[in-house]
Amino acid sequence: MQTITFECEIITPMFLSGADGQTPELRAPSIKGALRFWWRALNGHLPLAELKKKEGEIFGGTGDNSSRSKIIVRVSQPKSLQTERAELVPHKPFMQQQAFQTGQSFEVHLSKMASGERDQFSMEQLKALFEVTCILGGLGKRVRRGMGSINILRVNGTSIDNQNVDLHHLHNLIKIFSPFYTHSKDAIHFTYSGRSEKYGFIKQIQLGNSQEEKPLLRTISDATHKVKEQSGFAYDPSMGHASRGRYASPVYVSVVKGSVRPIITTLNIAPDKNEHQASLLIQEDFKNRILK
Repeated sequence: MQTITFECEIITPMFLSGADGQTPELRAPSIKGALRFWWRALNGHLPLAELKKKEGEIFGGTGDNSSRSKIIVRVSQPKSLQTERAELVPHKPFMQQQAFQTGQSFEVHLSKMASGERDQFSMEQLKALFEVTCILGGLGKRVRRGMGSINILRVNGTSIDNQNVDLHHLHNLIKIFSPFYTHSKDAIHFTYSGRSEKYGFIKQIQLGNSQEEKPLLRTISDATHKVKEQSGFAYDPSMGHASRGRYASPVYVSVVKGSVRPIITTLNIAPDKNEHQASLLIQEDFKNRILK
């Protein structure tokens, strides 16, 4: 069994809880779930049947795709992490919950079980997937609005130069999974010309300018509030909702190192209802308020 160890730093408050939904707890299943999500988001060129088959082979599955996961995730030092009350929604300071404090570190150990068959998922891909997950995403509540962002400090004990995450480096990681992304000065774009399935795969990635952590989180929160206020009924299918069903936002804002910068990933729109009201203009308004 091959293993790779990442030392990670919490960049923004991490609202990650255990079974009771209240007590902060950093658990391996949360990390594995994030890896699975971003693997799926990187493979928008695959037909749905093939996507599900490969996902099951790598991460485990049920039903027709029943198999044991090839990936094992372990977390070191989670009990030593300190917590504090923090603003879950910065433009509503009264909404505070316990969160893991920023600046703390923990270790993630990723192992891959050996397979007698031709290996379809390499350690290089596993390493790249974890890096993509940390750059584009994070862990816990409000993760799509900048909370729970993670920075990788060391890989197998060796420090890495991660103070200036750029689109060129990110594009190189993404190419390990899909050839259908191009990189320009300002963005990474999905270029597949065939028919894509109706789910949240990555369509565009944009990287903003350096800001201070707390003002940036407030900017993200304010943008959410103001765009929702202006958009009316078109907001939910365009930007996601958690009432009368749930549709996670297709616009994913994370925070990366380099004097703290916003990185915005736009996923394919696949609302659970009122798809005819979905508006890319609403998404652009939201993103421009953060990237300006």
